[in-house]
Amino acid sequence: MSAVLPGPKAAALPEPEPKLAIAARLLVHALGAAVFAAPLVRGEATALAALGAAIGAGVAPTIARRSLRTGALLTIATALVVLGFAGRALLVDTPLLVGALGPSTALRSGDAWLFAFACGGVSFGFRCLSARRRSLAALEVVAVAAAFMQLVVAHRHGAINRPFEIADPIIAAGGDPSHVFYAIGGLAAVAVVLLLLAERSVWRSLLHLLAVALVLGLVLGTTDALDPPPPPESGGGLGLRPQEGDEGQSGNQEREGQGDQRPPEGPPPPEFEDDHDTEQNRIPIAVVLFHQDYSSPTGVYYFRQGAFSQYNGRRMIGATGGLDRDLGDAFPSRTYTVPDPPLLNVNRRSVETTVALLAEHNRPFGLEAPVRFAPADNPDPRRFERLYRVESAVLTSDFFAMIGARAGAKDWGADEWSHYTEAPEDPRYGELARRIVEQELPEYLRDDPAAQVAAITSWLSKEGIYSLQSRHASADDPTADFLFGDKTGYCVHFAHAGAYLLRSLGLPARVATGYAVDESQRAGGSALLISGETSHAWPEVRLEGFGWVVADISPQTVLTPPGPPADQDLQRLLGELARGLEAMPIEPEAPLPERIKQAFDLLKLAGWGLLWFVALAFLGLVAGKLWRRLAPAFADDRALPRVAYRAELDRLSEVGLRRQKGESRESFAKRLAEALPALLPLTREHVGAAFGSKRADPSKLAPHRAALRKQLRAAVPLWRRLLGAIDPFSWLLTR
Repeated sequence: MSAVLPGPKAAALPEPEPKLAIAARLLVHALGAAVFAAPLVRGEATALAALGAAIGAGVAPTIARRSLRTGALLTIATALVVLGFAGRALLVDTPLLVGALGPSTALRSGDAWLFAFACGGVSFGFRCLSARRRSLAALEVVAVAAAFMQLVVAHRHGAINRPFEIADPIIAAGGDPSHVFYAIGGLAAVAVVLLLLAERSVWRSLLHLLAVALVLGLVLGTTDALDPPPPPESGGGLGLRPQEGDEGQSGNQEREGQGDQRPPEGPPPPEFEDDHDTEQNRIPIAVVLFHQDYSSPTGVYYFRQGAFSQYNGRRMIGATGGLDRDLGDAFPSRTYTVPDPPLLNVNRRSVETTVALLAEHNRPFGLEAPVRFAPADNPDPRRFERLYRVESAVLTSDFFAMIGARAGAKDWGADEWSHYTEAPEDPRYGELARRIVEQELPEYLRDDPAAQVAAITSWLSKEGIYSLQSRHASADDPTADFLFGDKTGYCVHFAHAGAYLLRSLGLPARVATGYAVDESQRAGGSALLISGETSHAWPEVRLEGFGWVVADISPQTVLTPPGPPADQDLQRLLGELARGLEAMPIEPEAPLPERIKQAFDLLKLAGWGLLWFVALAFLGLVAGKLWRRLAPAFADDRALPRVAYRAELDRLSEVGLRRQKGESRESFAKRLAEALPALLPLTREHVGAAFGSKRADPSKLAPHRAALRKQLRAAVPLWRRLLGAIDPFSWLLTR
C-alpha cells in the first residue's frame, strides 16, 4: 500500500496549541458544567455534564477550522441542546421506557442525558465562536463566571442556609458554609484565569497562574476573609445602628446595675431623608426567640429601641431631664430593670424573649415595652455580635378596650404635660387635627383620647402616600411640608405628623424607633428574623392604665413595594444557632462496609450512565455516517456533486486517506492519482459545480464513483476496508 499511495504532502501547518492550554480549556468547561449541574441533579448527571462539556469544547476548535459557516456551527450546538431535551422527554414521559427502567432510573437517566448533551452543545457553541473570532472569547468567561455565581448567589444578604445542597451538610457537621463559598470563589477565579490564558504560551500561563495563587494566598493569609461577612453598618436613617465613622457609641457600653446613669449622648434621632435608600438593609440583623407564645392585638410585633419626645423646633429628639426612662439604655452585663417600667396589669402581661444580634446596635431593643434586660451566653461569637434576654410588658388589649381611658399618667406634673404636648406653632396642625376628629368621629366620642388617636391614624392611613422617594428634607419644617403638601413620605414623616397632630389635641405623644415585623413572619415558630428593611418609626401616645401605646400608621397607598417575606428556613436555622443547638441532626456514622457498598453503588450508577452516554453517542455517529453515505441517493441534481463527492471522501477517510491542512482538493486528487485516478475527474466535477460551471454534468458522477470504488478495492486490503467500515469516527476527520 505504501508503494502505491503516496504519504502526506509536506506543508507549512499552523503551530499547534500547547497541550497545557488545551487541557486547561477542557478542564474549565468541565468544571463550569459540573458547578452548574451540581445543585440541580444527582452525581452521575453532574459527571456526565462535565464529560459532555469537555467533549464539546474539545472537538469544537477542529470543526470550527473547517469550511462550515458560523450559522451552521451554532445550528449544531442548538441541535445538541434540543437533542438533550428531546432525549429526556423520551426517557421520562414514555410509559414503556419508564416501566422498563423504573421511575427513579428513568428520571435519573433523563437528567443525565439532558445535561450531557445540553452542556456539550453549549460548550461546543462557545468554543466555536471563540475559535472563529477571538473577541468572542469573552462569552466563555461570562458563561463560566455565571455558572459559579448561580451556585453561591443565594448566600448573599446573610442567607447562610443557601444553597441548601452545600450549606446543609456543612452546618450539620458543625462547620461554617462561608469557608466553602470563599473556596468556590477562589476556584472560580482560577478557572476564569485558565480560560483567559488558554490561548497563550505555556510559560506565560504558568507565570500568571503563579501570580493569581500568590494574590489569593496574600488575601486569605493576611485578612479575616474566612470570618462571616458582617452586615452593613447602617441604621436606615433611624439611628438604630452605628453609622460609618461613629466612635464611642454608648451601645458598646454595658450596664452594670440599676444605679447607673444614662449615657450623656443619648440615642441618635431619626433623620428626614430624600430618596431614602433601604436596598442594602435586607440583610438579617437579628433573630428574636420567644419564650412564651404571644399574639399582638395589632398583628405586628414592635421592637422599641429609641423614643424621642423633645421638640427642637424642627423635629423630635431625645429627651433630657430624666424623661422617657422606660427604655434600655445600655447592653447588660448583669440584670437591670428600666428606671420607669410599664405596669403589668389586666392590659399587659409579661413575655420573655432572647435577642441575638447579627449587627452592632446603638442600644438594646425589646418587644414593645421592655421591663428588664439580662445578659445571655453567646453560643457562636463569630456569628452573633451579642445575645441578651428581655422581659417585656406586652399589650393584650386593642384600641376598643382603651375607650374611656384618660390621657397621660396620674403622677405627671405640669413639666411632663408641657414636654409631651409641645408642638409646632404652625396653627395648621391644630386646625387639621380638629377637622379630622369632627369628620371621623361621632359627637359622643370626639373628646375621648383613644378615639381621637384612632381618628388621626385612620385619616393619615387613608390620605397619606408611602414612598421612599420624597422631597421634604430641605424644608424648614419637613413634617409640615409633607402633611400640608403632597402627603408623600416614609415612616419618619408619618410618625412626626401623627405625633404633632395628637399633641395639638392635647394628647401626650412621642416618636419611637425600632423594628416592626408582621406576626405572620413567625409562621408558628418560636424564632422571628429581623432584617434591616423592617426598621421603622411610629408615633406613641400615653394613656392611663395602658402606658405608652403604639399608634402606628399604615398608608393604604404605597408607591414603594414591600420587600420579600423572610426566609423561613433561614429564620429557623438562625434561631437554632442562637439557642446553641445543632442546626440539623447529625446522622450516626455509617459502618465501613455500608460506606464501601454505597461507593460501589455510586460507581455502578456512574458506569451505567457513562455506558448509556457512550452507546447513544456511538449510535449518533453511526447514524451520521450512514446518512452521509446514503445522501447521494436522495439528493437533487444541484446538491448531488457536493454530497456525492463528500460520500467518496468519507470512503477514503475510512482507510486513512485524507486531505491535509492547507492542501487543496485538486492537489489531494493529484497526490492520489497514481493509485486512484478516478478521484481527479470526480473532484473536477465537484469543484466546477461549486463555482457554478455550466459544464458540470451530474450524470457523469456515477461512473466516476464506481471507478473510484473499484480502484480503492485494488489498492487497499480487504481487512483495512472492513475496519474502516465499522469505524464510526472516520467521517468526522473528512476534509
